[in-house]
Amino acid sequence: MRRAEFKPAAGRRTSVVAVVLALVLLAGAALFAVGRASAPGQQVIVRYAERVQAGVPVGFPGTPRGGGDAAAAYTQVLAAAGARPAATRQAVTDLIVAEGATSAVEPLVGPAAGGATISQTVVARVWVPDADLDTVVPEDRQVSVRMLVCTLSGTAMTGDTTDPITGLAGGWYVQSATVRWSQGRWRLVTAERPVPVPPPDQRGARRDGGPRDMQPLVDVLSARSWAPGTV
Repeated sequence: MRRAEFKPAAGRRTSVVAVVLALVLLAGAALFAVGRASAPGQQVIVRYAERVQAGVPVGFPGTPRGGGDAAAAYTQVLAAAGARPAATRQAVTDLIVAEGATSAVEPLVGPAAGGATISQTVVARVWVPDADLDTVVPEDRQVSVRMLVCTLSGTAMTGDTTDPITGLAGGWYVQSATVRWSQGRWRLVTAERPVPVPPPDQRGARRDGGPRDMQPLVDVLSARSWAPGTV
């Protein structure tokens, strides 16, 4: 058999190898493109404070997480509304409270205060029991929210010293509220009276000579609670 008869076979083998290599390269490029497209993007921080109406944040999304953030913001707004003129307080109430629910959210309204009085409520943590935080809430659906709240009140002092007895008082509470998603906005429906809880300390085993109620800490420290206004 002549040597020339083997040349076509070698040529065909080279062509097959080239085709296989090309297919491998194309497959690798396709997988790389799919991986880039499916990779999670950078987390976006929603700045709710940039969407306000009459000084009240209203741009919360229609999810249980958005309802929790709305409840936290509304709680602080109503706590400060007690010191405002009646017309201003009513305008704020009309904006964030569901129709006919003014008396039901009365526990959230702060006391009337003069210029020499300090009254402040701060929501430290929020959680929504038994809810998928990022699902879309249907129209007119309600969400139950709980919040860890710190309140401060007292007489403002003008001197260099203050009386620790009359200068400032405060406490920690668990505040429960219900909000309703209606016409693209969260509105307060009900609010329960806040339940006092022991203030945070270093260890949490005992305080003031007695056992602490640990259940609020279980909720606050769980992965389901968050600082209001963060995503």
